[in-house]
Amino acid sequence: MARVGSFEDRFRKFFVLLLVFAVAAAFINMIHGFLTALFLAAVFSALLYPLQYRTTRWFGGRERLAAVVVVIVSLIAIGIPLLSMLGLVTAEAVNVSSKVMPWIKEQLQGGGSGLGGRLPDWVPFADELAPYRRTILEKLGQGVAAAGKFLVGSIPNLTQVTIAIALDAFIMIYAMFFFLVEGPEWLARAKNYVPLHAEDRDMIVARGFAVTRAALKGILVIGLLQGILVGLALWAAGIQGAAFWGAIVLILSAIPGLGAAVVWVPAALYLFIAGETGWGIAMTVWGAVVVGLVDNILRPIVVGRDAKLPDLLILVSTLGGIVMFGAAGILVGPILAAMLVIVLDIYHAAFAQVLPED
Repeated sequence: MARVGSFEDRFRKFFVLLLVFAVAAAFINMIHGFLTALFLAAVFSALLYPLQYRTTRWFGGRERLAAVVVVIVSLIAIGIPLLSMLGLVTAEAVNVSSKVMPWIKEQLQGGGSGLGGRLPDWVPFADELAPYRRTILEKLGQGVAAAGKFLVGSIPNLTQVTIAIALDAFIMIYAMFFFLVEGPEWLARAKNYVPLHAEDRDMIVARGFAVTRAALKGILVIGLLQGILVGLALWAAGIQGAAFWGAIVLILSAIPGLGAAVVWVPAALYLFIAGETGWGIAMTVWGAVVVGLVDNILRPIVVGRDAKLPDLLILVSTLGGIVMFGAAGILVGPILAAMLVIVLDIYHAAFAQVLPED
């Protein structure tokens, strides 16, 4: 009888697990189009919850009224400027990607200035690079055009209010309200369904929140500041698409030491080759000193050591997240990377007896 009871118990548990996975898979497949909006709502709600807590106290414990105020204030303070910036950047990205190839053809035919002639003598390996000048220009044009198309594809054209965009925005705002009100209770209940030790569950939540906060600080503070600095330098030097390239810096700013240099270093090289030596020197000094100080001094102060991820892991997870999830991948990528590190740590602790010692 014990064996029968044990078999029935195992079979019942197996059936329950199979049923849970089947229903969960069907539900996730049904709402998969809204997962990004729900994820962003959860992230923003977690970051805004300290404000929600203080606002609730100001309103005498009325959580729903406080949540409405917090959502409205955040939309006015962040949402409207963000939509305006995205509209400007998207329009300029389309303009850059559509004009760069005709400009390259003009340079190759000798109709333009600067790059239309041979490379200056002071350029290193000028004679050796001369036979490859056409190829270099063509590859440069293809790279710029690809960057423009990529940015347009990653950031939805919010200047055209489509049904899908409006629906995603509505779901995100609606979910933020309920996450602010019911989020802590839902999170506590969700932890009870994870068969891990309490410290492991708390570590997953705390680590994910820390990485998200660090990524947002890097984008909203460091990335925005570096994007403005690089964009102003490009605009002053007369390079078209300053807002577009500033947005590229903002997107890549989560990658320490690399994001801004991806833009200002090629811009300085272009100015040198085009014969604008003074502007090339100014761009180099501006990028290395001013923009570099933001990355090397201000980033540790603002972002801190919350992320605690290797720079290479941040690089591949950020770029991979953008490719897979679009603009939201800037946050999703590093969070998934942090979750992988946490899961590996939990795995190592659970199987410490059979794994080799360090």
